Amino acid sequence: MKTPILYSIILTSLLSACSFSSTKEKINKAGDVAGQTAGEFISGVAHGVGKAFDAKIDLSQNLIDKGLNFGKSTVSNDSTGTDNLLTIYIIFNTDFSGDITAKAFDSHALEMGRVIRNVSGKKNDAKYFEFHFDKRTTINSDSKLVVE
Repeated sequence: MKTPILYSIILTSLLSACSFSSTKEKINKAGDVAGQTAGEFISGVAHGVGKAFDAKIDLSQNLIDKGLNFGKSTVSNDSTGTDNLLTIYIIFNTDFSGDITAKAFDSHALEMGRVIRNVSGKKNDAKYFEFHFDKRTTINSDSKLVVE
């Protein structure tokens, strides 16, 4: 019982020795600096994780000649938790309708997955398309993806 009373006396003494507004300003300033540091750390970690899982994606010259181009692309996991879902933002510079094949290769250049998807769009369209690989295909940061 004596310990809480002792802490109360010490805390009261400290607060009375300093002005309340000065103490409050120091606490707010320390909290602001800590918040900025934590925010920068979290942002850096998120950026680092995103960079760690960037897979190399090549678009075939044949599709470029047919008027297709890529915007943003991501690799994510499906409901099984395996990174096997490739999402590509495809830009149509001309009308296009046809099958596109996405192939996944491991770090030894061995093919480990293939998905064929019908894609269509009008000139000046742009859309996201998903290529869902087999659950046994895990796309890692050292994987290579080819879309043809």
